[in-house]
Amino acid sequence: MSGRPESGDPSNVRIPKALTEKLIKGELQLGQFLGMTRERLFGYAAAGHKMLQAGRTRLALDIFQGLVAASPKEPAFLTQLGATYLTLERTDEAFDAYQRALAVDASNGDALVGRGELLLRRGNIPEGLKDLSRAIELDPALKKRSTQRARTTLLALKTQAEQIKGKGRPASPPKK
Repeated sequence: MSGRPESGDPSNVRIPKALTEKLIKGELQLGQFLGMTRERLFGYAAAGHKMLQAGRTRLALDIFQGLVAASPKEPAFLTQLGATYLTLERTDEAFDAYQRALAVDASNGDALVGRGELLLRRGNIPEGLKDLSRAIELDPALKKRSTQRARTTLLALKTQAEQIKGKGRPASPPKK
């Protein structure tokens, strides 16, 4: 016997007390506690995104829920979790995930667009417009798909508002 724990026996694993205390106090995230690197977590996120794009939504949900458990303060994981919930029409959970992402990073454009779209669905037009506009301010070159979607939504709403406004005016007399 070498004195080292056998690889298949978790009862022999010794976890430093200081690490455990940091985890309990919230000073350390679960992913850090488990020794997962940021690169590894984002690798899983890329796989989850591919699953979501391929229509494998349940698998994507499992991945993003796991990532949020491992790294609950990473806005990218929270935003992708929100997008996955939205795909599943679990709008309350999507809204909560976007809210949590924005609590960590108020300038997360993807989360602003997701929350803005949900606010519009809920009839909270002023707040929804504010979120979509803010996302565009953060990405004026419209490099992200979410920001492109926000701009399209704002333009469509503007066109609808102008049409409604135009119907409320008396018709102008024909020119002679």
